[in-house]
Amino acid sequence: MVRQGDIIKINLNPKQGHEQQGYRPYICLSHRLVSDYANIAVFAPISNTSRSYPLYVSLSGTETTGKVLLDQLVTIDYNARKYNYVETVPASLLTKLLETVKVIFQKNEKPAN
Repeated sequence: MVRQGDIIKINLNPKQGHEQQGYRPYICLSHRLVSDYANIAVFAPISNTSRSYPLYVSLSGTETTGKVLLDQLVTIDYNARKYNYVETVPASLLTKLLETVKVIFQKNEKPAN
């Protein structure tokens, strides 16, 4: 079972547009209760992009290199696809990722017109 903070490699093709494609690393961000009850988990892709963006968090303390793209969250039924466990990130990095991703779900100060 994949747990929060685990990096796996999985192929989510077919994708479209700007979505991350191919066999690549993803990090599990969701609490284990999501997996326990729904048999899915929420993941963010990892890319070796050189672009900087507030929702791109560089990996540190891991063998996997790159940035976690927190603006491209996906829900995956990982048991329905072949995947390979890679590693578990340090607790400090997981905390940073979870704190950063909260921005996506915050209420806007001013409603959009």
